[in-house]
Amino acid sequence: MADESESIWDDTESVLIYVGIILALIIATQLVEDLTATRGKNITNHGVFVAIYIASCVIMPDMLKDRLCSEAGVLAVGTIIPVYESVKAACTVGEADDTKWLMFWIVNAVFTHVTEFMDTIADAYPTVGEHWYEFEFFFTLWLVIPQTDGAALIYDVFTEPILAPFCKQGMKLMDGWGKLIMAVTNTSYLWIVWYAFMILPEEARRFVVVSVGTVYPVVASTVAVTTTTTGMDDTYWLVYWSCFSLLFISMDYLENFLGGIRGFYSLCLVTTVYLMLPMFEGAKAVFRNVLVPLSGQYENMLMHDAYLVRLDAEKKIPKEFHKKVLTKMSDVFKQDKTS
Repeated sequence: MADESESIWDDTESVLIYVGIILALIIATQLVEDLTATRGKNITNHGVFVAIYIASCVIMPDMLKDRLCSEAGVLAVGTIIPVYESVKAACTVGEADDTKWLMFWIVNAVFTHVTEFMDTIADAYPTVGEHWYEFEFFFTLWLVIPQTDGAALIYDVFTEPILAPFCKQGMKLMDGWGKLIMAVTNTSYLWIVWYAFMILPEEARRFVVVSVGTVYPVVASTVAVTTTTTGMDDTYWLVYWSCFSLLFISMDYLENFLGGIRGFYSLCLVTTVYLMLPMFEGAKAVFRNVLVPLSGQYENMLMHDAYLVRLDAEKKIPKEFHKKVLTKMSDVFKQDKTS
C-alpha cells in the first residue's frame, strides 16, 4: 500500500513539474514576444544560443533536464505556444505575423516528417535516443525565439531561394493530379483505395496519414508565403497547421491505446483530409468554433472579419467611390440595432 501511495505521489509530482515547465515556457515566450525579430542575421545571438545549449546539456541537473528536454517540453515549445501564437496572428489584421508563423510551420512540418522514424533509429543507436529530446527541444526553441529567429533564417537561405521554385512546379503538377484524384474519389472505386490503405501495416498507415497531412500542405504553404498576394493563402494554411498539429499530437498519444484498431488511422486520415481540403473548410470550422474561443481571440476575429469585408468592398467599388461608400459602411457598423 505504501509503495502504491509513493507511486501515485511520484506520478502527481511529475505531472505538476511538467505543467510548471509548460507554464514557465509560455510566460517566457510572452515576455520576449515584443522583441524585434532578427531574421537570424545576428551571428552573436546564435553563438550565445549554442553555448547555452552545450552548457545546459553538461551542467543542468538530470532531473530538470529530463523534465525540460522531454516530450512535454517539446510539446510546449513546438505545438502549444506556436498554435496559440498562430491563432492570434490569424485573428489580427496585419499579415506580417501570419507570415512569421507560417515560416515556422513549414520548417517544423518538414522536420517532423523527416524524423518520423526516429524511434526506430533511437532503438538502433541508444546514444542518439538518449539525447534526442535535448536536440529537438533546443532546435525548436531556436526556430521560435526572436533572438535567433531560426525559422526566418531557414526561409531566407533555403525555403525562398531553393525550395520555393520546386514547390511552384510541384503545385502545377499537383493541380493536374488533383483533378484525377478527385475523379477517382468521386467514383465507386473509392473503396479500393480504402482497402489498400487498410491492409497496410500499422506503421505504414501512420506514415500515410502524416504524409497526406504534411507533403501537400508544405508545398502549398511555401508557395503561399513566397507569393505576394493579399495574404489570404497565408492565413488559410496558418489555420490548417494550427488544427493539424493538434490532430497530430492527439493521434500520437491515442495510438498507444487505439493504434491496433483498424479504423483508427482511417479516422485520422479522413479528419486530415477534412481539415485540408477547401471544399470542406474543416480547419476553418475548428479554428472559429474551438481554437478562437479557447484562446480568447473572438473579438480580434470579428475585427479581422470586418477588415476582410472592407477589402472585398474595395475590390468591387470603383476607386472614385471608395471614400463615400466606405464612410457609409462605417456608419452602418456604428448603428445601434435597438434604435
